[in-house]
Amino acid sequence: MEKFNINTPVGFRDCFLQDMVKKNKIESILSDLFINSGYNFIETPTLEYIDVFTNDMHEKNLYKLVNKNGEILALKGDITKSIARVVSTQTKNLVFPQRFCYITNVFRYPRAYQAKQHEFTQAGIELIGCNGVYADYEIIRLACRSLNMILNDYRLHISSVEFFNNYLDDLNISKQTKKEILEEIKKKNVVKIKELLDKSLYETISLILEAIGKRDLLVEIKNNIKNAKTLGSLLKLEKLYDLLEENGLVEHVYFDFSVLSFGNYYTGITLQGYTNGIGSSVLEGGRYDNLISYFGEQKSACGFAININDLIEKTAITYEQNIVLLFSVHKENLYRFQKDNCLVSLENNLDNALNYALANNIKTVIDCDNKRKYIFEGGKYICQK
Repeated sequence: MEKFNINTPVGFRDCFLQDMVKKNKIESILSDLFINSGYNFIETPTLEYIDVFTNDMHEKNLYKLVNKNGEILALKGDITKSIARVVSTQTKNLVFPQRFCYITNVFRYPRAYQAKQHEFTQAGIELIGCNGVYADYEIIRLACRSLNMILNDYRLHISSVEFFNNYLDDLNISKQTKKEILEEIKKKNVVKIKELLDKSLYETISLILEAIGKRDLLVEIKNNIKNAKTLGSLLKLEKLYDLLEENGLVEHVYFDFSVLSFGNYYTGITLQGYTNGIGSSVLEGGRYDNLISYFGEQKSACGFAININDLIEKTAITYEQNIVLLFSVHKENLYRFQKDNCLVSLENNLDNALNYALANNIKTVIDCDNKRKYIFEGGKYICQK
């Protein structure tokens, strides 16, 4: 007999039973939050022309195929770029700003320092056609609300590509070295950063890269900055912190200038969300004011994406099926009384019916033959006559 490979490929996994229940619940919570916050759902194709993704994304990170016309396509490797394409090509008559949200699967080969999944479900938002501190605040507020509704604990780290670029310019670092430094910061590669800089420059930069804090960190950095452009980018972060503080959102928020997100297209704030027990970020995002211009339109934008698969085991969400299991040895009698939230047991005896209910998180079982109800309490089913 011919042998078939029936395992899932490396980087892919199945999701079913309680994991799927939790995943659906997380998606439902985020969907309701996004819609009630004024965002409209958008869906883009699973396959795009490879050019959509390759302006700053290495082709080796993409899942590619060739169609029968000889055109090179790629599985959706970055939803933000797909939305940028839509905005640039199909929204001429829309009034901006526009608010889009999505829940979709993304496919890409991981970098060595990232998680090992090649397919993951992302839920996120994009605010298109609006810049400034208030737009950034809207995104951060929704990022905090999203994580707070799903997790018992989280930390949202905020950085700024604009500030760090200006700061490196102040130190007279060459354009090429600056590019390499930013790439190594993403990888958390301290050894390589040391190799790129002399000792005094590294010590100056490391004071910022190794510090995590709140307003006190901004004040400390500000006291050592002379350049007006760099100072201005830092004052934007102070204003942002003021808005977060005024609205009770600073408890879980930290400034961390070692944070740079997956995309190379960010131009302003960058965000990464973390939770205990997961080594990589569960949320990434930021401001990208130049990406859409790659497709032909100049529009400012910012947003974030949450990796839902990472949250399934960590979520604070609990879910019980609101289903009643009906048992009888005379199955035909039950179907006349079956309602939408009732399931007829196919087991031949009560013990097997109770075992099925336990395995499927069903809290109520009715033995119709003996007119008894079983309720799951304290780790077992209690009979109520």
